[in-house]
Amino acid sequence: MTTPPPFDNPDVVRRQQLRAQLGLEPWLQRRECFELSGLGIHCELYLHHPEAPTILFLPGIGTYVELYGELLGKLSRRGFNLVGIDLPGHGYSAGPRGEYSVKQVCQAVSATIDQLAEELHGGFGLFGFSIGALLALRAAEQEPRIDALLCGTLLLPDLPPDLVHLAGWQWTWGSAFFFPWLQVPLRSFVDFDLLLAGHPAGAAINSDPLIVFDYPLSTLSSLFSTRCGVVRNRYPFKAAILHGDRDEVLPLSYSERVIDHCRHPFELRVMPRTGHMAPWLCTDLMVEQAADWFAQSLG
Repeated sequence: MTTPPPFDNPDVVRRQQLRAQLGLEPWLQRRECFELSGLGIHCELYLHHPEAPTILFLPGIGTYVELYGELLGKLSRRGFNLVGIDLPGHGYSAGPRGEYSVKQVCQAVSATIDQLAEELHGGFGLFGFSIGALLALRAAEQEPRIDALLCGTLLLPDLPPDLVHLAGWQWTWGSAFFFPWLQVPLRSFVDFDLLLAGHPAGAAINSDPLIVFDYPLSTLSSLFSTRCGVVRNRYPFKAAILHGDRDEVLPLSYSERVIDHCRHPFELRVMPRTGHMAPWLCTDLMVEQAADWFAQSLG
């Protein structure tokens, strides 16, 4: 294990203020940071006990693991080892900003298990939030050592929410063939300020230089052209979708459609009076729901 990497942006004060506004410092003191050998992928471990189950966490679009320190730390206290993985080109991981493929993330998940298997012996689960849920699903389908998968709002490319999404994805697929490097600004169709309205750190998060707000078409095409095996197949892992009933990004009815659309069984867990940004706005509720489900699914 290594110490947390230095933050090389000159505005160190801003970094410290963001951590303070999110209340991260007590939790970050508990993390152990390490890098996946040969991949340049940054990981953060919140250790509970070597014999406890281990949950691998994949963050939402644009974000990175450090921002979820309270969520991961509190979930660890509930009896689990938590390992957050910064996606390639995100947070403290190496690579061009925002550039990765679904295949790369699946390889990173397997490499993380390989690297930790000798130290942690309680079995492995996957927890993905937002776009991280899709990535976690694809990784679970390919990694036989995953026993449980929890999706914090699952967007399934096999089932577009509406015609607008379908048209956008088709444009992405076609355009990425000719212009894979073309940058797409997420702010043009996602109101990040609205999503974090009411949180004291909302403005600081949205001005964080480590957040990725522009993605190359190659990344978006990889995400939205992937096909998920759960639509037609059953797998050994248990699975659930955790969805807020006031989600501003995807309605609760969409998760109900996903469950009906998939042959693999998913349990639906509804968080009352909760929007999409539950990791920061309803942290304790999300921890309670996740801990309860993983306790049942991982023993």
